[in-house]
Amino acid sequence: MRNHWYIPSAVLLVLVLVGFFAGWVQLSLSPDTWAVAFTTTRGFEKSVISPSGFTWRWERLVPHALTLYRINIRVEKTDVEIKSLLPSADAYSSLMPERPDFSVDIKLSVLYRIRPDTLPELVGNEGLRQENIGDWYDQMSSEIQARASQLALGLASPPAQTDEPPGVPVDAGDVETAIAHGLAEGFPGLEFLSLSPVVVKMPDMELYSKLKAAYLRIVDEREKALSRLAPQQAADDALHISAMQRQEDSIALLTKYGELLAKYPALIKFLFLTTSQKLTPKDLQTLDLLDKLGGLE
Repeated sequence: MRNHWYIPSAVLLVLVLVGFFAGWVQLSLSPDTWAVAFTTTRGFEKSVISPSGFTWRWERLVPHALTLYRINIRVEKTDVEIKSLLPSADAYSSLMPERPDFSVDIKLSVLYRIRPDTLPELVGNEGLRQENIGDWYDQMSSEIQARASQLALGLASPPAQTDEPPGVPVDAGDVETAIAHGLAEGFPGLEFLSLSPVVVKMPDMELYSKLKAAYLRIVDEREKALSRLAPQQAADDALHISAMQRQEDSIALLTKYGELLAKYPALIKFLFLTTSQKLTPKDLQTLDLLDKLGGLE
């Protein structure tokens, strides 16, 4: 029996090797695939497991003790298109017969991917899984589009409440640098590999600033003129209202006369008599109206 001691030793060595390779996490990861481990005792681990190196977990030897959430970090491409007008561009442009164009037209191609060190947060708290990563990338593309548009329009718009011109017009290099920096700050969980401008059309910001200042001066002068005309306008309105009131009073009086004459038609003869005979108020007091009216019939 002592001559066969190597048999149990060989079996033990095989078991050790099997356990060693079974617990070696990287053996179950393909290139560009990272993993976040979940154990029944500790929950989600705070560190990410890279596809290279050596990471051994004894929990892999126990069924259901450890779950690996594998995430393939691929490079994603999104096209950003920004088309917009600067604020009140049509109004400012109308001051010049050439009607300069103050529109922004930018097309960018952005390459990005998830930063591996953010995977524990995404998997553990935001529910990111390999099966829903496509929807996650779609959401990121929409947010990148919105953020890039905000950055580009902010770059194009001159600072408010300043009389200083914005300087030379913004060129493609300035746009690329500003948007790349802004996206890196706005999405710390992403790694932006490249940002390539395809079309960059920026307006002449110096001309825009001058036309804006001129337009605002025109509006200010118009408001001052209206303020000076306000008292005269109020007086004219009062005279107009008074004339309208007198006209309404005259119409009301004539209406009453018409109703009175329609009810007492003999008054017409009386009025004719008083005007044709040129009677005085004293004559009217002693006038026999019945005889006079009878003579007129």
